[in-house]
This record gives sequence, C-alpha cells and structure tokens, in this order.
Amino acid sequence: MMAFKIDSHLINNGRAGLLQNDLRDSGVDVIRAVSIALVLIWHLQPITKTMMHTDSIVGAFGWLPISFFYRHIALLAVPTFICISIMLFIKRSLSTQGYWKERLARLIQIFLFWTCVQFIFYLLAGGGFPLPLGTIIPAGGPELPYVGGSVFYFLFALTTCTGLAVLFLKLPHGLKFIVSTIMIVLSCLIFIISSHYGIPLKVTEMENYYLYVPIAYYMVKHQDKLMRYRILFIFGYLLAIGYETGIAGGTISTYARMSVVFGVLSFISILLPLQFKRQPVMEFLSKYFLGIFSLHKYWQYVFIVFLGIIKPQVDIPIFSGNLVLFMTTIVLTFISVHLLGKTKLRRYVS
Repeated sequence: MMAFKIDSHLINNGRAGLLQNDLRDSGVDVIRAVSIALVLIWHLQPITKTMMHTDSIVGAFGWLPISFFYRHIALLAVPTFICISIMLFIKRSLSTQGYWKERLARLIQIFLFWTCVQFIFYLLAGGGFPLPLGTIIPAGGPELPYVGGSVFYFLFALTTCTGLAVLFLKLPHGLKFIVSTIMIVLSCLIFIISSHYGIPLKVTEMENYYLYVPIAYYMVKHQDKLMRYRILFIFGYLLAIGYETGIAGGTISTYARMSVVFGVLSFISILLPLQFKRQPVMEFLSKYFLGIFSLHKYWQYVFIVFLGIIKPQVDIPIFSGNLVLFMTTIVLTFISVHLLGKTKLRRYVS
C-alpha cells in the first residue's frame, strides 16, 4: 500500500505558521464567499451590454467598468477555488496521515453525483438518446439549453489537481523546486502564447489549472510572507491586463491568462492573512459554496423557461427581466441549498 509522505522541510517551516490557524479561518471563508458571489454574477449577469445602450456615449463609458469587472474580476473565481482548495488539502495533509485517500474519494463521489444530475436535467430539458457520455470527462456532463455548458468541469479539474498534489507532495524537497519551476514556466508560456496568437484554451482543458498545484504548495509554505508579495502580485495583475488588452489584442481564453494567475495570487494574498468578524451571510456562502455553485444554473434554466412561457402574456422590460432573473435564481438557489443541507444530501452541497 502506497505510503503518503510529506517532506520534513515543509513541516518544519510550515507547522508553526499554518497549523495554528483553523482550516475554516475567516480568511478562507471570505475568499470562498466572495468567489461564489463572483460566480453568480458572471453566470447570471444582471447587467448586460444591451441594457447599457452602448451606442450612446454615456452607455459606452458606463459599460467599460462593468465589462472590466466581468472579464477580469468575476472570472478569477474558479481558479481561486482550485488554488485555495489545494492549499487546504496540503494543510490538512500535514496533520492527518492518509487524508489524501478520504479527500480523493469524496471528490470523485461528488463529481459523479453532480454529473448524473446534469444528465437528468439534460433529459428533462429535451435531450435525447443516446446520451452524450463523452461529455462526462472532463466537462462533467452535456450542455443545457439557455444556460450553456456544465459547471462540473470544475470538479473534474479540482479532483485531477488534488491527485497531482498527492504525487507532488511525495517528491523530495529539491525535486519539488525543479518540478514546480517547470510546471509554472510551461503553463505561463502556454498562457502567453494563447493570448498573443489568439489560440483559445477551453475551460475544460487541464492546462488551465496545472500550475495551481505548485503555486498552492509555495503559498502554504510561505503563507506568512504573502502580504509582502501582494504588491508585486497586484502590479503583475495590472500589467498582464494591459498586455492582454492593449498589445495582444484582447483576451481569448477564459482562464489561460497571466492576468488570471496574478489575479488569483492577489486575491488570496490580500484576503487570506486577514481576520474578519464572522458574518452569517459569509459563513452561509462559504459553507454551501459547493451547493450554490452546483444548483444555480438549474434554477436559472427553470426561470428562463418560465419567463418564456409568460412573456407572450406579460410585457417584461429587458432591465427588469434580468434583475428579476438574477434575484429569483439567487433566492431559489439559497433556499434549496439550505433545505438540502438538512438532509442526507448535505455532503453534496457543503
């Protein structure tokens, strides 16, 4: 049976600074809460370009900050989830021998459960046979009408990165640095080439996520130094945005961007070291981020279908319709997640 070993260098340098903090400290709660809020805003987009009337000067200038927010802030959520989850996995592995088996088994179970749910909704939405089983890996199931592709590519990516983290932690300390350098440099080169030459990487491609394994490792190892580096991360984030929009001619990939990498580093380095007064809303979002992430698109689909049914009888302005869709989806998602959290299905939402 494979033994899980972590190099003593990491333990000696990290134990005092890392294990003194609770795994569910306030910094992690805030990162998760803000990230899931960004996911909801990105997928539901309560304000759209059409609503801003960009053919006018006021509308065009008003759309610029909203467009920036959608493209360069909201899209940090999924990579941040992956990075912070790997960080927590490494922290927990320091103190719990064999934890990797429990964690991987849980992730695989969750991925299979929600992928099955995705196929059920696919059939309810009019999908036919034979089932598109080829979408299971890595997409996590087929697309749905109106709301697009499955969000469970995230669970596949997280499971794969966790498996890589298991192997990475078994490497000798010196070899870790070499492997980390190769992984990060190659990933960054892919991201730069993708932006410069307009070669898109789909969100389901694992090349988007490999580098977060060594990044998470060194953020754990040097967590006490995060605040020192955050100015550098923020500068890199802004510089990368300038390059991608001004020189590369726009952003092609969703996550394969240097601005996303530096954005994730900035996001975590700013929020993780801080201590916040616990708030019920933050704790709810953090605790149920998995359920909110998994269910919101289903409620979005249901309400869009409902709006399509009543629209011939009721004239709904675009602006009001978007806001109603946004608020209704959030309310129904929160209620359903809260109720599921009181059942035996709570392991799939929290």
